[in-house]
Amino acid sequence: MSRKFFGLAGILILTLACGLSGPATPGQTGVETIVAATFEALTASAPTAPSGTPVSFQNISFVIPEGLADGATPELIPAMDESVGGPWGVAPQYISFTLTGYTGRQDNFFKAVVNMYPASEYASVNSWAGSSLTRLQALLASPATPLTNDNLPTVPFNGAAAQQYAAQAKFIPFNGGNGVSMISQYSQFPGPILKDNSFYHYEGLTSDGKYFVAALFPVNLPLQSTAENPNADGIIHPNDISDTASLTAYYQGITDKLNASSPDSFQPSLNQLDALIQSITVNTP
Repeated sequence: MSRKFFGLAGILILTLACGLSGPATPGQTGVETIVAATFEALTASAPTAPSGTPVSFQNISFVIPEGLADGATPELIPAMDESVGGPWGVAPQYISFTLTGYTGRQDNFFKAVVNMYPASEYASVNSWAGSSLTRLQALLASPATPLTNDNLPTVPFNGAAAQQYAAQAKFIPFNGGNGVSMISQYSQFPGPILKDNSFYHYEGLTSDGKYFVAALFPVNLPLQSTAENPNADGIIHPNDISDTASLTAYYQGITDKLNASSPDSFQPSLNQLDALIQSITVNTP
């Protein structure tokens, strides 16, 4: 488990901001060649599209499974620098779909979105995107590696907040690429995991290394924990956040419980979200 969240909030932000190295973009050091060699096997079992609402804009399309949302609003987002999007919002021009009528949690901060970025450009201007892409490339190049919070990619537009845990992590291929999905909660301090503060997210890369897909969907967990009663599930969050051993045990306990939970016990069902991801098709313009 990552220990980035074990320090004070200010130290955490400084460490993450200063500790990220330059991104490894597709095509460098042979990584793209290695990754491309794994795609045929990894994507061979990609299923057919689910029944539901088809969505298409420019060179990306997908199907929203029945009961998940009633549609999606696509946008071509212009390039942003820090003056517009803050340091973690820096990005080249990209495509974003925001789901409408989403049946999951309606979050004031996190929206249900599917974004597609030009991979090398995004990595070159945004250090968080570069770090996430580097982790994703490493896993795609070595798919037998266990998926843990220490090596999984993170949401590139979440900036300095730490990924506190990663549960239900797995590879999910889409039409023309592959990536990893997981359930996570982000925070700038090592707080408890609440039933209504996590989200499903997916980071993927097209087989040619040109496009980086980042999707995020708020979900409710099959837990009872709330801000008022964070220990309701019997997994005790330590009062002393400097007690790293107890924090490690706590986050591992939460991860184990969620890993053992049925995908349908999450709201919305993880099976619906997986189906949407699997239906993504990215065509080269």
